[in-house]
Amino acid sequence: MKGKDVESITKLLKEHDIALSAVKANKLMLKIGLLEEATRESSTRPGVIKKYKVLSEKGLDYGVNEENPQSPDQTSPYYYKDSFPELAQLLIEADQAAD
Repeated sequence: MKGKDVESITKLLKEHDIALSAVKANKLMLKIGLLEEATRESSTRPGVIKKYKVLSEKGLDYGVNEENPQSPDQTSPYYYKDSFPELAQLLIEADQAAD
């Protein structure tokens, strides 16, 4: 079972000296099927649809979707610290394949 110790992708990329931005990492995870886009209606502008990213079924091996305190109808992905090196390797390989 994965640990309960989770962190944001930004912090983990920095801690592990991975030369990717969070934006780039998210794009790579979308490409390899670890993240997917979800939608919700804007709470301040009726009829406006907001997009956000969630971990897919496959992505749940590397983290959890936690409720976003600023937007209760939305979750944000957080990643397991103990499996991050494996995820980082997938990101690096996906980035190199894209070049």
